Amino acid sequence: MNYFVFIVLNILVHTIFFMSIFDIYFTSPLVHGMKIVYPTAQTPAKRLVLFVADGLRADKFFELDEHGKTRSPFLRNIMINNGTWGVSHTRVPTESRPGHIALIAGFYEDVSAIMKGWKENLVEFDSVFNRSRNTWAFGSPDILPMFAKGSSGSHVHVHCYDGSIESFAGSDSSILDDWSFDHFKAMLRNTETNMTLNKLLKQDKIIFFLHLLGLDTNGHSHKPMSKEYLSNIRKVDEGIQQTVMLIDKFYSDDQKTAYVFTSDHGMTDWGSHGAGLPSETLTPLVVWGAGAGKHLTVPKNLDNEAIEQTRMWGLTPEYRQDVNQADIAPLMAVLVGIPIPVNSVGSLPSAYISSNRNLIAESMLQNAKQIAEQFSIKMKLTKEKSVSMVPFKKLSLSGVVDRERKISELIRQGDYEKAILLSYDLIDLALEGLQYYHTYHRTYLYLSVLLSFVGWIFVCLLIMLQQDDLIVDQVKKLKPLANDNTQKRLVIVFMILGAIVATTTYLLDFTAFHFIYFLLPLFIWHFILKHYHTWQVCLNVLTLNASLRKKLLFHCTIGLGGIWSLILSFFYRFVLLIVILLVVAFVAHYNISSQTKRFWASVSIILCAFPLLPVVGRSPNPFLVVLGGLLGSTSAYYGQSWLQVRSQYNLLYILPLLSGVVASTTSYLSSNYGYVITPIHITSWSILLLGWVLPLTTSTNIINRILSIYTCQCASYILISLSYDAVFCVVFCILLCIWLKLEYEIAHVERPLAAMDFVEKTSIGSEQDFKMSFHTLRRSFILVFFLVLSFFGVGNIASINSFDVQVVLPFITVFQPFIMGSLLAYKVLLPYLLVACAYCGISVVTKTNLNQLCCFVIIISDVMGMHFFFMVKDYGSWLDIGTSISHYVINMSMTLSLLFFFAAARFLTSQKL
Repeated sequence: MNYFVFIVLNILVHTIFFMSIFDIYFTSPLVHGMKIVYPTAQTPAKRLVLFVADGLRADKFFELDEHGKTRSPFLRNIMINNGTWGVSHTRVPTESRPGHIALIAGFYEDVSAIMKGWKENLVEFDSVFNRSRNTWAFGSPDILPMFAKGSSGSHVHVHCYDGSIESFAGSDSSILDDWSFDHFKAMLRNTETNMTLNKLLKQDKIIFFLHLLGLDTNGHSHKPMSKEYLSNIRKVDEGIQQTVMLIDKFYSDDQKTAYVFTSDHGMTDWGSHGAGLPSETLTPLVVWGAGAGKHLTVPKNLDNEAIEQTRMWGLTPEYRQDVNQADIAPLMAVLVGIPIPVNSVGSLPSAYISSNRNLIAESMLQNAKQIAEQFSIKMKLTKEKSVSMVPFKKLSLSGVVDRERKISELIRQGDYEKAILLSYDLIDLALEGLQYYHTYHRTYLYLSVLLSFVGWIFVCLLIMLQQDDLIVDQVKKLKPLANDNTQKRLVIVFMILGAIVATTTYLLDFTAFHFIYFLLPLFIWHFILKHYHTWQVCLNVLTLNASLRKKLLFHCTIGLGGIWSLILSFFYRFVLLIVILLVVAFVAHYNISSQTKRFWASVSIILCAFPLLPVVGRSPNPFLVVLGGLLGSTSAYYGQSWLQVRSQYNLLYILPLLSGVVASTTSYLSSNYGYVITPIHITSWSILLLGWVLPLTTSTNIINRILSIYTCQCASYILISLSYDAVFCVVFCILLCIWLKLEYEIAHVERPLAAMDFVEKTSIGSEQDFKMSFHTLRRSFILVFFLVLSFFGVGNIASINSFDVQVVLPFITVFQPFIMGSLLAYKVLLPYLLVACAYCGISVVTKTNLNQLCCFVIIISDVMGMHFFFMVKDYGSWLDIGTSISHYVINMSMTLSLLFFFAAARFLTSQKL
């Protein structure tokens, strides 16, 4: 197979593997075509006010300050005297968009939809705003528009501020909350002159939504323990108190307003969110006003930790009523007397409704009918897409009708308690049935992806075998003796299988991606079996050569042990330390200079310390950033003498130190003055650009070009560093340079390393024996290990919540998700480029077979990928779900990005301006 074709196919196949978990584990739960279930009971509230304090942690809201006083006296008084309160449990990813969709629409958006866009509705969904007569929303342009777009008609009125005021370098972001409160007050004042607006506001079934982003922005900028974040809680409390007083005055204190206060997600101690730590998933919930319950106690399952935590907050555990975040949507719908959103999977928390048992029973029946309607539609859709469906045994369509009829009869008889219990039972069964039908076809997709994974590993082995002279010669001798009918039979068999898969997929109306997942293993395995002569010869060679069998078994055992250790490092960072020491010990037996051995062992041992350090972002340290810059400049300058070359551009080595100074200055200005000056931004973007331009102006001598690339890219990395990650990057680059020298000595190349050039032709297939293949296996494992080490060594955990937004402040301070996300991704992936550049040098020095390299790397990453594929969870704790997704995504991203970075490395190392 042509090398270029192989790389392209690799990218396509691994892109399919990457996307597969989102089609298997996280497909959209939404179904359409349900009937709207209208409420039958009269509710006391005419209007509802929803306050969402974006990024507010439950513990920071409920706890008392250092003086034993609450930070939110108004809401605390309501909790104690007039309302019901508890903790709302969110789901991963703990981001603003999915959090608000769960609150307002009542369902948990699938992860794949969130990854495709933050501001657009990828699937149409219903919401309480859509079911209201009119809704007025005030707040962020990143959240509100999606609910206006998702509404039927023009009754959702959105008022957003300009995104440019969302600054992460500001001294206090509570001005974002002031904007929402002020514009709501201005709307009420406008009713004095605007009679149309006045008339609309006096209608029933209306909702006011105030999105308060100040806490989230202050948390990112200053951390949740900062005075800015904690004082922002007081400002939110004061703003809510003033808003409630204005509403009571406007409506002449008619006692027809219901209030809900909550948050979309929490935040880690280091100012990020996205994963499933308790600080991210636990948010406050306070409900009061018309129709709301007051200090009702119902049976609940609070564990000992939650009870103790509640007492530490100075609150009574018996009054704490915890809910799932999606339960808030049906609660708001019932309070204001509108239909529950048809896509909601929330279960009405009866403790938050007034003690009118008839109202609760009628509302619970409404909730049960609404979820059972989804179950019925999902069951019909699954049956249409199945040849022979095995139905959900616990609940059938006739069972739904019978249960609804029985609940209605109990309500007519006044047996409200039993009706409520049966409604909860129907809700639980319907939700369980929804999950059953939602995952009904998952087994077939599992099998298809597994066959593709295993098949692609065999494809890589096949390509390596076809480059061995002995195998190739034997295959040429065997082919003329073979029967051509075997090839024809193979083609016919796979054509029949393909036709069956295509026909079934079409008739059952599966998606295009499902069609690809089912067909992919057929193409892969046809390619494998088509070359059965190669497999036959390989088995013959192994059968006749006992020493080769033993050597192969030894290297496979070592390789599998190494792969499992890499998998363990995703869970336990200290495993990286053990692997580093084992690699040092393994390399020590080679015949290389004692100086290189000492350097290799010394730098490796220094690198051992980094996996044991705290996660980056939790304790920023500008001093270490400057130290990293100084170390980078010094090591690059003096590294020339050890590698026996002189650079043309000594001024180039000032860049890392300059980056360290710029990054520390940024941290000082943002922390103390709340802004970052424009020259800082200009300098940062210039250094980032020079990192790609300056290396191209140096000679293509291997050492000169490697040192210039590492110096410039280190400078870029240091700009996006907060602590010891700046030092890690420098030490990592030093180790890569030593690796290059080490492989040069192991290969016993006669030419001096300083005289070798990147423009020399790299071998695509010159190593033709198994001995050299084993050397390539060692290099491939070290390469993959360096990729894993570059990610976890700097403290990144396998989750998106380990990144701190402060790292992008040298480049941008205004909230721009795409630019910020790109810079964070650049920081994570940049070490991959450094590793790829080092291997480009090694491939030139040792004449390594690049086909073999790619094959070995892909085999290692695919074995890891299969492990993580079956470890992905869509159930259990939110932390487990988020971590399992991150593991698989990181592994697949590593494979895909490495192929691109090899191309970038070839350009950076061989081209010259």
